[in-house]
Amino acid sequence: MSPRNTSSSVHPINKILLSFVALILSGALLLKIPFATTEGISFVDALFTSTSAVCVTGLTVLDTAGRFTFFGQAVILLLIQFGGLGIMTFSIALLSALSGSISIKWRFTFESFYSDIHRLPIKRLLSRVVLYTFVIETFSAAALFSQFVPTQSVPEAAWNAVFHSVSAFCNAGFSTYTENLVGYNENPIVLLVIAANIITGGLGFLVLSELSRTRFRRRKFLSQYSLHTRLVIALTAFFIALGTAGFAALEWNNALLDFSPIGKIINSFFQSVTCRTAGFNTVDIASLRETTLFMMIFLMFTGGSPGSIAGGVKTTTMAVVWLLLVMKFRGRGRIVLWGRALDPDTVEKSTSLFIMALIFVSTSTFMLLLVGTPAVKNIFLSALFEVTSAFGTVGLSTGLTPALSDTGKLLLCAVMYTGRLGPLTLISALTTGKKQLDIGYPEEHIMIG
Repeated sequence: MSPRNTSSSVHPINKILLSFVALILSGALLLKIPFATTEGISFVDALFTSTSAVCVTGLTVLDTAGRFTFFGQAVILLLIQFGGLGIMTFSIALLSALSGSISIKWRFTFESFYSDIHRLPIKRLLSRVVLYTFVIETFSAAALFSQFVPTQSVPEAAWNAVFHSVSAFCNAGFSTYTENLVGYNENPIVLLVIAANIITGGLGFLVLSELSRTRFRRRKFLSQYSLHTRLVIALTAFFIALGTAGFAALEWNNALLDFSPIGKIINSFFQSVTCRTAGFNTVDIASLRETTLFMMIFLMFTGGSPGSIAGGVKTTTMAVVWLLLVMKFRGRGRIVLWGRALDPDTVEKSTSLFIMALIFVSTSTFMLLLVGTPAVKNIFLSALFEVTSAFGTVGLSTGLTPALSDTGKLLLCAVMYTGRLGPLTLISALTTGKKQLDIGYPEEHIMIG
């Protein structure tokens, strides 16, 4: 068999998984270069940082501002950008540019990630993905630069603006400031610009593509959008409002005690946006109430929307699972939204993903506690918080991650990798090429409940 045939026999999903591994290892080796850090770095810490950047998580074991040089920060930024857009997007775009066509196998793989892709030609979608990314990041960087430059030199302000713009749109949460965005928690422009970037990056490129073609004079305004887009917008608004109200109510006289009323609302809104996918923080996470941390775990587990840079089980998955329960209690057999019934395959995939994610997070938390964690207050809640943050590619931390052993850090690397690619992607990679036997068996009932 020729090398060409051997290469073509590798399924695209496996290529995606291997591409991410290759990028992570390459990033780790670059971060090990002496002039990438100020004091040197162990391979485990380099691997963890690279994994966190490629998986656009934001969990850190070293201070990005203090331990990494400009070269090291530039490597992290490139890893975030490549990881955010996805190796798949870059590889398909490159393949399309070189060969002028895309194989049927790659097309089907791409469609499995972007369910409504049949509405747009592949090349046009890819060009829009890249265009939207760089246009949004450029305008956001300009807005942030205007806020940074009064207190920083022009080169420093420009670099910090670009870094935070890319990190926010890619939902990474890395910051070139030691205290993240705590120093700007009273600057509404910085917080709102970054929040807008996070929301945009978490909507999904197909949703952005539909929104860009909005016609405001249409008599039936919502009818121009697909069911997916309408559901994503509604759920995004709902989860942001839920998180804002919850964070404000729980932390109004605690972590937000010294803020002005407007500042409390803006910071509650910001933390609601960022804890679902990005990982920036304007308050000390370790100082939050246990009830607030538990609420944030739910939001991090939910994550952003399908086809986006965000992690988690996705907003639509949570909605389908919840609506399935509601429909069952009402005695209805199908989930109906805006006059459209969801197909059974979507419902089955959603429930499977939810169950797998729940089992994975629970098992990972158990393993993290098993391999040894430092003696800190509320260790179980802290471990669950860190694992959920890693799985949801959020990056918020109670401070436990830097204190973990190398084994614990490697475990979180695996969690971030799984969370970035999604449990269904990994399952698809393991089951690809296996024949499904359609055999009928007699039915039997068991007692439940």
